[in-house]
Amino acid sequence: MIHVNLKELSNATLSDPKWQAIWYLTNSIFTALTCLALSRWGYLPWDDVTALLLGFFVPLGVYGFKTINGWYRYKGRYGMYAITERNFELALELIEKEEWIEALRYLDYILKVMPGHTRSLYYSAVCKEQLGDSAGAVTSIAEYLKGNPSDEEALAISERVANKIS
Repeated sequence: MIHVNLKELSNATLSDPKWQAIWYLTNSIFTALTCLALSRWGYLPWDDVTALLLGFFVPLGVYGFKTINGWYRYKGRYGMYAITERNFELALELIEKEEWIEALRYLDYILKVMPGHTRSLYYSAVCKEQLGDSAGAVTSIAEYLKGNPSDEEALAISERVANKIS
């Protein structure tokens, strides 16, 4: 069975200029055909050529204008903090369900865009410990302990995973 993460697929697709162009052209074609049908049924006062041209180029121009101005860059419009917090919430929900691998994917994303995110480092160590990746857990918890050296739970995790390695 093939597992496809639709969120990752849509992010990859929407960030690729080739797929953006295909999306814009497809929408413009459907809009042109809709305008043509509406003009033939008498709802728009245009002839066929005008309906097709306006239906095609107006949406394409709007999409192009918005793209040039960066209005479709959602991650740029919303603060990185809000995005990482939402990913962190999702990771915590998955941790509660003991879905360690999926939770770790969200945490890894957060750590990729915000390397020092301390809560993600802590929970990354928890997930890695549960998955049996003691070396990875040691690395994550050691990084976490640099900023929180007196956290007793983190020290306990560090000791547990260090004992598994030796």
